Amino acid sequence: MALVTMHELLQDARKRKYAVGGFNVFNFETLGAVLEVAEELKTPLVLGIPERLFKFVDVETLSAALVRAAQKSSIPVALHLDHGYSYEGVMRAIRWGFTSVMFDGSHLSIQDNLKRTKDITRIAHSLGISVEGELGYIGCYDNAGDLTDDNLVKPEVAVDFVDKTRVDALAVAVGTSHGGYHGAPKLNFSRLSELNNSVNVPLVMHGGSRLHKDDYRHSIHSGISKINIATDMSLAAAETLRTELGRSATANYVNLMNAVKKGVKESVRKYMLCFDCIAKVV
Repeated sequence: MALVTMHELLQDARKRKYAVGGFNVFNFETLGAVLEVAEELKTPLVLGIPERLFKFVDVETLSAALVRAAQKSSIPVALHLDHGYSYEGVMRAIRWGFTSVMFDGSHLSIQDNLKRTKDITRIAHSLGISVEGELGYIGCYDNAGDLTDDNLVKPEVAVDFVDKTRVDALAVAVGTSHGGYHGAPKLNFSRLSELNNSVNVPLVMHGGSRLHKDDYRHSIHSGISKINIATDMSLAAAETLRTELGRSATANYVNLMNAVKKGVKESVRKYMLCFDCIAKVV
């Protein structure tokens, strides 16, 4: 199909009650793994790269590969900057051909978050690029019990933020956390439904790794249109490497790359099957 904006993908997901998977990739193996599963299952796809990865990977080169892969793909693909924290990072992603950018101002005051998100949205929209904002504190926690209602987004705050920034999608804190944490999170589905009924843009779940399959379905029914997966892909890659090296300490790197790709594909497929997004590409 084509490289598309995230706005196009999420509007359809919101209308037809499914979630698009937002999968963060960090090399050619993970790119191939995610894209091949999405094509096999005929699901729309958001390929993400977080700004923090800029320090570790030649993202300019990787981005060129993502753009080319999306253009050749049989499914619609959005290329998304995940958790952009700086103006410079967002502008670099735009120059590299991303069709969507996220500005994460959740660590700022509401006023500063609103102002900076509004400025970035104005620039991105002038270039036909989608923008995702974030409200509430999703953060990183060691234990699910550390997540409290104080972290949740209030509907009136979300309405004001969306109205003034004109973002295309909004990541909201409703009880999940980034990274791997211990214990089962208590997702606030009633608050999520309130937010969905209050704002007119698709809602995004961050910290989506390793939830129960019923949590995904309840989240989608309550208004989530994109679910981000990053941590579990990295864990799947590492676990696969450990397993392969345990079998043969002299395994060559080419075989290890192929094994990692297979392990990541299994992880990605598991999530896509929970997101009700299968065969949504005609």
